[in-house]
Amino acid sequence: MLPLPNTRTLAGEQLRGAACVWCAIPLTGESARDLGERPGPDGVTIFPRGCADCVRKEARRVYRLHKRGCERCTRNEEACLDRRALWDLALEGRR
Repeated sequence: MLPLPNTRTLAGEQLRGAACVWCAIPLTGESARDLGERPGPDGVTIFPRGCADCVRKEARRVYRLHKRGCERCTRNEEACLDRRALWDLALEGRR
């Protein structure tokens, strides 16, 4: 759901999930947030992950963009599952 930076500019550690795709901080199993298997450069599958802080920041950014352009959100915010998922990601770890 969250867009990645240009995968051609990412280091190998970022492409395989050992470092955050946004800030390049090294990740552990506990600190990493899985961003899902994705197609990478040259057709190679990548396994990106992000740190909790960057995932929250990116989720907030995408949430703001989403709610402005989503037809479901303009009709009924509660009916949009994407909006809810982005909001949950933006708040993760802050409850």
